[in-house]
Amino acid sequence: MAKSRCFCPDGPTLFHNGAAGDSTCMECGVVLSENALVSEITFGETSRGAAIAHGTLVAEGSKWVVDVEEEAGDPGTNIGRVRIAQVATAMGIPDTIRESALRFYKLAVAARFTKGRRSRLVVAACLYAACQHAQFGYMLIDFSDLLQINVFVLGATYLKLIKVLHMPRPYAIDPAHYIARFAALLEFGDETPKVAHDAARLVKRFRADWMDTGRRPAGICGACLLLAARMNNFRRSVQEIVQVVKIADQTLIKRLEEFKNTGSSALTIEQFRDDTQWLPEEVEAPPIIKEQERKKIRMSKRKRKREEMDDDAEGSVSLADGDADADGEAESALGEA
Repeated sequence: MAKSRCFCPDGPTLFHNGAAGDSTCMECGVVLSENALVSEITFGETSRGAAIAHGTLVAEGSKWVVDVEEEAGDPGTNIGRVRIAQVATAMGIPDTIRESALRFYKLAVAARFTKGRRSRLVVAACLYAACQHAQFGYMLIDFSDLLQINVFVLGATYLKLIKVLHMPRPYAIDPAHYIARFAALLEFGDETPKVAHDAARLVKRFRADWMDTGRRPAGICGACLLLAARMNNFRRSVQEIVQVVKIADQTLIKRLEEFKNTGSSALTIEQFRDDTQWLPEEVEAPPIIKEQERKKIRMSKRKRKREEMDDDAEGSVSLADGDADADGEAESALGEA
């Protein structure tokens, strides 16, 4: 900021020019102060006729200058911002994830990913990517149900988005992240935290028994919530669990049958809730070891069956040779007679 001195006998009569950022004396014309930083916002026009803001912005507490020459009438970004806010509000997504989704959407606009695609598909894909990045418990089918779009089309759009934006491949979220939300939807009342705690312990036991390996988290959550509800004397049917976690009933029954075959299923409720009564984690073998054992059993059965068939074939050949010898001896005896 540059300052000058005014020598008018009656003192300076100031005129402040906000656009230029300077103050001038009306009597002698001396520029008393000059400031390059102004609070007024000026606008210009691009070659396409869109309005843009000129200048730079220094945010509060920031040490850097940010360029604000952004198109004020960018339809893609504005539509994305509004629709992200609508979907996030309907699903109860926090503001931090909304901001992350908006940044993904701006990158998608810059990469021309929105060309030829419905905005709600891109918005849902950006929100799901933000939820995945923050390990927030929402599934792809939740966005599909809310927006009434095909879950497979939405999944294909999401995979293309992370490929265009060079994001890491999606990874499975811990099933425990879904437990609290699913438990609230099942309406356990004041016992919801207790049921969710038991379900989370069941998820931990499932992981110790290698039951979550290669399985989608929704099936694990459904089985754990059904067991936790029965542990707390709540009658929740398989159909109620299926409607909440959005899986097939056969998937849920399969997870329950797998848990029935583990040693943990023989524990009582008091033993399961007591950490000292838990079975060691190595009590169950990993699925790949079990598959190798089953393969060895199948190979041994095939080998045994093949050996039995070979023995039967050799016995048949020896009987046929014996019959042929007997016929030959009978013919020779007749010839001598």
